[in-house]
Amino acid sequence: MQITKIDIPYPEIKVERKDVELAKEILNLYAGEISEDTAVHNYIFQMLIMSEDKNKKELLKEIAITEMHHLEILGLLVKELGLTPFYVGVKNSTTKWWSGEYVTYEKEWKKIILANIGLEELAIQNYEKVIAKTNDENVRHILKRIILDERLHIEIFSKLYGECK
Repeated sequence: MQITKIDIPYPEIKVERKDVELAKEILNLYAGEISEDTAVHNYIFQMLIMSEDKNKKELLKEIAITEMHHLEILGLLVKELGLTPFYVGVKNSTTKWWSGEYVTYEKEWKKIILANIGLEELAIQNYEKVIAKTNDENVRHILKRIILDERLHIEIFSKLYGECK
């Protein structure tokens, strides 16, 4: 079994105060186009199409489980900040429901790996933008901890890409 999360505990889910604007930012990380929800669906789809390769299937399953944990953490954060964790993203004060059109339906392994690396990099950038926008140290610590796992996922996929023939 591949290690798909860093061996450092996640911080306690708590916030300094209710902050609906910050909650909206986190909803994007939770269920926007580039989000934990999208990552879970991507990895489950990939796991299903890689069903003949038990090692790839198991790796994708383990990464999906790690992303599900991130999804739970972000949902709890949204709730603590004062919103209901619906599966929506918020852009320009407009909510958009999460959609299956966000999933990358690639079937070729090498292209899957490249897409996963790119999406993990975008996710990290989005986390860093939210970190830069808030002074809530609890939220900052939680998001920084999630980033550690996302960086590990990039390392895993980069190694796999190097092994592709």
